[in-house]
Amino acid sequence: MEGNQNRIQSIDAIRGFALLGILVVNVLAFHSPHFMYGGIDSFYQSATDSALLTFIGVLFQASFYPLFALLFGVGIYIMYERLTEKVNDQAKSVLRRRMFVLAVIGLAHGIFIWYGDILLTYSIVGLLTIWLIQKPVRSLLKWAAWMLGSVTTFMTLMNYAARDFLANYRDEEAIAQSFALYTGTYADIFERNVADWLVMFNPLQVILMILTILPMFLVGVVLVKLGWVTNPKQHISAIRKWIWITLIIFIVFKVGPYLMGGPAWLDYVKQGIGGSFSSLFYFLILLVIFSYGRGMVVQSILAPVGKLSLTNYLLQSLIAFVFFYGVGFNFYGQLNILDLMVYVVIVYSVQVVLSIWYLKVFQYGPFEWVYRTLTYGKVQRLKRRL
Repeated sequence: MEGNQNRIQSIDAIRGFALLGILVVNVLAFHSPHFMYGGIDSFYQSATDSALLTFIGVLFQASFYPLFALLFGVGIYIMYERLTEKVNDQAKSVLRRRMFVLAVIGLAHGIFIWYGDILLTYSIVGLLTIWLIQKPVRSLLKWAAWMLGSVTTFMTLMNYAARDFLANYRDEEAIAQSFALYTGTYADIFERNVADWLVMFNPLQVILMILTILPMFLVGVVLVKLGWVTNPKQHISAIRKWIWITLIIFIVFKVGPYLMGGPAWLDYVKQGIGGSFSSLFYFLILLVIFSYGRGMVVQSILAPVGKLSLTNYLLQSLIAFVFFYGVGFNFYGQLNILDLMVYVVIVYSVQVVLSIWYLKVFQYGPFEWVYRTLTYGKVQRLKRRL
């Protein structure tokens, strides 16, 4: 029983780490429209900004939503196994209901708070994962490789054909409207946010995201099926081999394009291949570190944040909404990258402290409690038993 608790603690800690990476990337999109509409180099012009953007691009950009996707896959399959033991014929029904609840939360988050929501996409991908969940490991890996390879190859060829346009892309009208509306009233913010959400969630974009994220869900399922998640010490040789393989692919496909000047047409190579393998590298190396009892202080800090991952993810958006937009402190477009990294450290540190304190009293975060209650159709016990 104690060993199992340690393994869960390890996965929670990796999830907490993923939330830190997501915060680093999302704060840039919350702060200005340039990640979406171009012109970022002309907006952040100092040498420090440039260096930090490269640092974030290599280690964070497109690495942490795949890591979170992988963790979703791990969680779905662990839950599927447990449900199968209790209610065999209803296991998939419960999981599907869980995804529908997540979709409602994600839709509300995306429309009313922040267009960059990932939960709705994860819910769609989760439903596809449930459909594929009983397939053998070899089939799941073939599906994952085919999807990731196909979308990366197709989009890279398309981007290469449009390389001149992408190199100079900057939507001045959208940028101007973003600055005007996100610094206004909630009605203004809502108008622009919905417009941006429709851009992010157009049918083509959704298909591309599914083909990029579903492979990582399936890899998460595979890692549990192989026993790497539940018994990493028994598979340490294979895990260590894949740590080196993923690191090499991470360096070649994520760092390599920056050595070529970071051309925009290689973005899908960086994101699809480099981002996916960097996320798998992060997962495997942290799994080994935590499973062998190393980094216990770090694990004890990250795990509470990860256990409240849904609440902390939504809280990050709510804090940014108040901090950057016109209804709050109105820092939209007013800071440099170093300022934003200070913001990240402060916000994440507050989340660490609040998560540790909260879990001393309660079993689940407020949004986790809603999520579980609606999933099971029964009010869940919130407070810890004394």
